Amino acid sequence: MPKKFLLRVVAASSALVCVSMLGVSPRSSAATTSTSPAPPAPVIAAVELHPASTLLVQPCPVVLVFHGDITTARAASVTYTWVDSRGKSWPVHHRRFSLPGVNGVSHRWKVGKPGKMVDYWVQLKVISPESMVSNKVPVHFTCAK
Repeated sequence: MPKKFLLRVVAASSALVCVSMLGVSPRSSAATTSTSPAPPAPVIAAVELHPASTLLVQPCPVVLVFHGDITTARAASVTYTWVDSRGKSWPVHHRRFSLPGVNGVSHRWKVGKPGKMVDYWVQLKVISPESMVSNKVPVHFTCAK
């Protein structure tokens, strides 16, 4: 006949439950089962970049303004940068978001030469606390002569 044990909850939290098995010696292998706490949930929930306003033909150079959203699950310090199809190095930014939810960021980019075509893409890249990149936003127009 199988042994029966009486279990009693000693302490509980959202990540861990401690159970005492009554009638079993603490040194018994049956009483030494443990569970490890669940890993923390990701801080960065989403990263989105919105297209900059451009015309098909426009005077150049032009200053484009990109607006992005970094959505966090809780308050966090976030490090981010911008990435483009040319592999250009962009400044790294550090921001402290005091509340969870959508947090707006923006960047200005002076681009284009008279008579030339501009054909790039841009992404918003979160570096930490977790790495995540936004959608690629195309930047395509012709500069007037």
